[in-house]
Amino acid sequence: MIALAAVTSAASAQTVSDALKFGDYNYYGTARSIAMGNAFTALGGDLGSVNINPAGSAVNSFSQITITPNVSFSASKASYCAEPSVNPAFGSAYKNNSTRFTMPNIGAMINFETGRKTGLKNVSFGFVANATSNFIDNTAAAGRNGETSFAGSLAARATGLPFSGLNSSSAYDSYDWLSAVGLQSGIIANYGDGDSDYIGVTEKLYEDNTIQLADDIDQRYGRQAYGNKYDMVFNFGLNFSDKIYFGANLGIISMDYSYDQYFKEFAVNNDSFNIDYDDGNGGIRTAYLDALRYRYAYEASGAGVYGKFGIIAVPVKWLRLGLAFQTPTALRIKEHWQHAGDTYFTDASFNASAQSPRGEYEYKFVSPCRVNAGAAVTFGSFGLLSADYEMSNYSTMKFKEIDTNDNSAFEPVNQDIKDYTGPSHSLRIGTEIRPLPFLGVRAGYNLVTSGERYFDSFGNKQAPKAKRHAVAAGLGFSSKGAFFADLAFRGTFYPKEYIYPYDDYILDGGQVLSYTPEILSKKKVWDVMLTLGFRF
Repeated sequence: MIALAAVTSAASAQTVSDALKFGDYNYYGTARSIAMGNAFTALGGDLGSVNINPAGSAVNSFSQITITPNVSFSASKASYCAEPSVNPAFGSAYKNNSTRFTMPNIGAMINFETGRKTGLKNVSFGFVANATSNFIDNTAAAGRNGETSFAGSLAARATGLPFSGLNSSSAYDSYDWLSAVGLQSGIIANYGDGDSDYIGVTEKLYEDNTIQLADDIDQRYGRQAYGNKYDMVFNFGLNFSDKIYFGANLGIISMDYSYDQYFKEFAVNNDSFNIDYDDGNGGIRTAYLDALRYRYAYEASGAGVYGKFGIIAVPVKWLRLGLAFQTPTALRIKEHWQHAGDTYFTDASFNASAQSPRGEYEYKFVSPCRVNAGAAVTFGSFGLLSADYEMSNYSTMKFKEIDTNDNSAFEPVNQDIKDYTGPSHSLRIGTEIRPLPFLGVRAGYNLVTSGERYFDSFGNKQAPKAKRHAVAAGLGFSSKGAFFADLAFRGTFYPKEYIYPYDDYILDGGQVLSYTPEILSKKKVWDVMLTLGFRF
């Protein structure tokens, strides 16, 4: 999977990456459902399964409440290739960890008996909140570069923009925020007789009017992400003769996401990065660069409503079949962002910094529908085996304006969504055995294919070989009374991600002469959760 870093994004510009992030589902739930790989489309009976198939609430003849605390542990390894044009090998991996506490499930389901032996036997009502995404990330990498720099890329980006405009107090009303911060923080500067030519603080202008990196620099990239997406559903279920179960959800999505990124460059030899300034008295003062830092902060929060409908059939005692459909979700998303830059010199009197205003924008995002089917085989009271398939076509996603049907501003990104996304397929498998009446032993596996697409050299649209895997296991205890408890462990293994912290800028026409750094990131997330529940 290829992710372009936030430094390449303009203010309030939505991307395909945003759409995939907001539209993705990584089901959590109760410890039992997670331990069995969330393969519950045909099973039901567990509050973690209500988001997957609403009919699952009608399977049990009792009422229940559950709460599930969870600890998530993210482990990432990132390697840096500073000069892909010279040496495409990645350096040593940097390891980073992050731990956070979440509550992926809380809910209650009330079951009413009609008193009939056939026909409509039970009716269930309930409210369940299950997490469907956990935005956790902590990635960092570093390397030494003698070819390109972030400051140089930013200077190329700003070229053509007027110095008087970028340097004014109203720059953020009219111009690219990243370029304005770069100029006002000293990361780039205007040079020559023109008003729109820029040079990076890490670069040197030679007598032949060429610009190059002054000397080797050390670079460091880092990012952190936090947040969750929850599906809070009001559920209604019906049991017909213990043969057909039907359910419906009114789902409310609540999402919060925070992202912080930085990029730093350090002068290896300060003497090589000398900058001469007019001291205002006819003399020259020389400053020597020590380091620069760029920061980007982004937050998004949203809410939306959808409907989901499901059915479970039991044609024979040992076989269960399930099917569910979730409508597209119209999310209303508000986002905030901010850029900041700093330059540091050996003489601190030359230091400079700048910070943009805090931007705000609100829009609609329509996520795709989801269809899932499942089958389960039961072996009496001893155990069961279940399998699910789920599909979602991400190319149907759209960004929209809120107060008008004029969505022309989103036409480019919506076209990118059609071109560079497609169907994502999920396979979930779970099993449970009961060696003792009060003890359940569980295991599960998930496989999710990427919703991204790319075009090969022949112009054919292809799916990348980027899959998310998860393995899970757990134990369950059920007392003779009302209390039950489940413990689960899950490891999620994300596909490789290639990060480009700034744009290629050393070009000859359309040909890149020197490629900018490439970061290879690998991430794993471990979850340990405990469900406490009561039946009544």
